[in-house]
Amino acid sequence: MMAFAAAQTPPPADNRKWKNDQEQTLGIAAANEKDPAAQIEKLDKWKHDFPESDYDEARTNAYLIAYGQLKRYHEQIMADQELRKKHPDNLDLLRMIFVDVPQIKPPSPDDLAAVTDAARFIIDHPDDVFSAKNKPANQTDDQWSQLKPQMVAFAQNQLDWVAEQQGKEAVLGRLKQDPTRVQLNVWLGKTILEDAKKGHPEMQADAIFHYARAAAYTGPGCLPDKDRGGMRTFVDRAYKTYHGTLEGEDKLLAFAAGSALPGDYHIKSNVEMANEDAAKAAKEREGNPMLAQWRDVKAILTGDGGQAKFDADIKDSALPKFSGKIVSMTPALKPKTIVLAVEKDGVADCTLTFEAALPGKMEAGETLTFEGIAKSFTKDPYMLTMGVEKDKLEGWTGKNAPPARPPAAKKKTTP
Repeated sequence: MMAFAAAQTPPPADNRKWKNDQEQTLGIAAANEKDPAAQIEKLDKWKHDFPESDYDEARTNAYLIAYGQLKRYHEQIMADQELRKKHPDNLDLLRMIFVDVPQIKPPSPDDLAAVTDAARFIIDHPDDVFSAKNKPANQTDDQWSQLKPQMVAFAQNQLDWVAEQQGKEAVLGRLKQDPTRVQLNVWLGKTILEDAKKGHPEMQADAIFHYARAAAYTGPGCLPDKDRGGMRTFVDRAYKTYHGTLEGEDKLLAFAAGSALPGDYHIKSNVEMANEDAAKAAKEREGNPMLAQWRDVKAILTGDGGQAKFDADIKDSALPKFSGKIVSMTPALKPKTIVLAVEKDGVADCTLTFEAALPGKMEAGETLTFEGIAKSFTKDPYMLTMGVEKDKLEGWTGKNAPPARPPAAKKKTTP
């Protein structure tokens, strides 16, 4: 880290001069001071008395080293930035910023700006940073060339880190700029889940989306296969818990694979689903109270303990008025048994029995309305059998067919 500073001291004597003996005394005193805190005091005195000096760069180098020895990282970064005005492509100065800032708890906006500036420079000017003139003597050409893409990737990670320090909005902005930064989706998922635990369960949907992005995205910057598999396992579990079923998860993964941010995509919670079902049921009940009562009875009988409830409370009791469409009749003419579809067209779920045969017949699909006495039921497939009196049946239009006429006699012809 101090390679740059060491290379700058002592400054060449042939092109730099002290302004006078007083500056020389102050400069030499600062250079010879071994205690970093005392050295900074002497540097401050020198800078106060001689703000402009031929030895300004060497003086800034001395500040840089002293601040580092005292772990005053913010001041060291400011000195580093001052040196970068003349040497913007110096890798040692760039690296020093990356090392120093994370040690500041918390880093200031100026510190984060320094990281952003250094990272952007490496990303935008890699050939300048890794030019032949900047190659250290102890590195081969191949080593210097291989370091370039590594440092560019590291600089991208530094921009991610800065966004994380700045919060969710900055991370979202970074993802808008570069959708390949999938690790930021993971960070958002974790951060949002933590917020959800603090009383905002509805935020879980966004967290699930970001984990789904990490699981489904396979383009540049994607997670390794093993990590994506782990993310998918988590998404499966979290989605089912939040949504209630895995229905729709495939659509979520497909969307997340192509988009770094959820936008208007919304995952409904099981609470939302239940509320929607309740609202739909209420609307249907209001529009068709007869069908709603039928479903109420069915829910009781097909639920736990349905047979016991039927035997104790429903069997041989009069049930409300219902309507259904004819599925079949036995016999086909003058039936005593009619099978109806009450809840869903074509799906038999009610059998009516009559003591006396009904007149004539009706066609399948025609509607009957009835009141009757519950006699028996089967749970799967569901079938409720009721005994019905003729005067409790509405809509029957069948009539007895007239007796068949004998064939007419053929007329005799006169020869």
